[in-house]
Amino acid sequence: MKKIGFSSGCWILAGILILSMGLTACGGSGAGNGSGSSSLTLTEGVLKVGMEVGYPPMEYLEEDGVTVTGFDYEVAQEIAGKLGVEVEVVDTAWDGIFSSLDSNRYDCIISSVSITPSRQEAYILTRPYIANAIVIVARNDEQIASPEDLAGLRVATQTETTADEYMRELRDGGLAVADEDYFVYDKIIQCFDELLLNRVDAVMVDSVVAAYYMGSNSDKLKIKWENDTAEPLGICLKKGNDALTAEIERIVDELYADGTMAALAEKYFGRDVTEGVR
Repeated sequence: MKKIGFSSGCWILAGILILSMGLTACGGSGAGNGSGSSSLTLTEGVLKVGMEVGYPPMEYLEEDGVTVTGFDYEVAQEIAGKLGVEVEVVDTAWDGIFSSLDSNRYDCIISSVSITPSRQEAYILTRPYIANAIVIVARNDEQIASPEDLAGLRVATQTETTADEYMRELRDGGLAVADEDYFVYDKIIQCFDELLLNRVDAVMVDSVVAAYYMGSNSDKLKIKWENDTAEPLGICLKKGNDALTAEIERIVDELYADGTMAALAEKYFGRDVTEGVR
């Protein structure tokens, strides 16, 4: 870089600019992200998003095995675009996704996070951006109409999900599904693979994911039961990150108002699963 000589007038101007920059940095409220920066995000110009990329149709890899896609990913892109930053996905195993948020690996989680009281105590959960509920999926010929009918059957869920928690509560409450008949996998696709191969009899899962698998397997699989208790999904941030939360809430409201969310829902689920949640 070339050095440039300064006249006295330039030094005065430079001093004013430096003072102005200092006031801006000190006066900014920041994002509450723990970085001490006035930027809304941990890294200037980038929205880092935690995702468990293996939960279609919410977040998954295209056929090239590299490109991330899915409903949540497109929502993240829309949010980042309106913030004027790039989106960077940090692929994280679900059983470590919240601890990685705690350690500032990313700004937020946009990865089918169900809004539950325990999570609301520990984190900020935005208002719901999509409807959801726990369902049971089984092969068409299975006689299942309620969770009680899972007694004696082989059941699969994804580890550390609310479906896993619900299934454990049922078993603790007396549901007769033995330890050797309860299968917990790291990825939801493993659960459905085992179901289609007749190695398990049912999968307990989010309705948004079940809708995706029904699309290509409706001749083999069926949603047998849906929980009456709604379990909508929200975007998860660290406590204190109020500035970024407010911007995300504002942007998602805009995405609802201009029809973007409904269009994304139709694209990935074939129906508007966002209706009535915001």
